[in-house]
Amino acid sequence: MNCIRLAAALAIGLGCATAQAMGWFSSAPKMIQTELTAAELRNLSIQSGWSSDDPQLMMFEVGNQLSGPIFCTGASFEFKDGRKRNQAFEPKLYIPSKATRRVSVRDIDKTSLKNFGFSCLCMKYTPTGPCEDPFKK
Repeated sequence: MNCIRLAAALAIGLGCATAQAMGWFSSAPKMIQTELTAAELRNLSIQSGWSSDDPQLMMFEVGNQLSGPIFCTGASFEFKDGRKRNQAFEPKLYIPSKATRRVSVRDIDKTSLKNFGFSCLCMKYTPTGPCEDPFKK
């Protein structure tokens, strides 16, 4: 009985290894993760504001008008006194094409903020191509 279980486990394991190895020889073009260009960033609508309940809570609404989904990894903030802060989004902010998502960041005082920016990425077949949906076939 144990030999049968061992053989079944080995067969399942070999099947998984074979399936993974087959992906290496695929002729489909590979997608690469690239940062959004300045022109692509202009196609995002980013609205910001502070919570009426908490003046330290900065809220964002990000709209994606690009041809494929994007994910934003974080935001950077510059303050009037020269300080800078980078804030990672965990989990990353995933925004499908033609959709809007919200995110907020704590401890951003609106009286001391000078500027902010977002860092966003998408999947492309070429670095200069359009954003593509990796889940569409």
